[in-house]
Amino acid sequence: NNVLLNTSVEFLDLNSKKATLSNGQVVEYEFLINTIPLNKFLELIGGHNNLLNDMSYNKVLVFNLGFDKPSPLCKNEHWIYVPSKDCNYYRVGFYNNILGEKKLSMYVEIGFDKTAKITDSIINEQLELTLNNLIKSGIINSKMKLVDYETIVMDPAYVHIETELTKRIDKLKMELEEKKVFTIGRYGAWIYNSMEDSMVKAKELAEKI
Repeated sequence: NNVLLNTSVEFLDLNSKKATLSNGQVVEYEFLINTIPLNKFLELIGGHNNLLNDMSYNKVLVFNLGFDKPSPLCKNEHWIYVPSKDCNYYRVGFYNNILGEKKLSMYVEIGFDKTAKITDSIINEQLELTLNNLIKSGIINSKMKLVDYETIVMDPAYVHIETELTKRIDKLKMELEEKKVFTIGRYGAWIYNSMEDSMVKAKELAEKI
């Protein structure tokens, strides 16, 4: 009864400790734990436009690609970085190698500026470019068939750590904690860390509360 599905928070009043939900319900809380991206959280509470404008990050267009044959080149690798401006993607990863499967299933990551509008036409253009670059690199060949694919836009994807901005965010977190509001996780805390780090922080917070 305490878990709401297909429901989002539309507005937060930290002074009255009330959350207005998309279904019209108003929920009162004692402690508030935020794990959505900090910039999205600040939009909910309002009053932090200057900080929002200064928060730096990128978007990433992700293609999950499934082929009918194994890669002729990458038979053991889990992921590979591609440091080349001649290639539209900067990293590819291989689900099939991680899972011990034969047919190639992989992800491709393509970086964009935080202000970029990733439209359907851009997605189609990047997919064609990706397939061409995969052939050029030898990861796939022209005889392989793309069986299926999925598109995901990560927004934000990677936050950019800057010294002065971090100080402002740390000050904000302290102010929020005084109101029993905690913002944690890779995106909630606006940090660059591992899943394991986030799990440890969540455990520590649970014990603290």
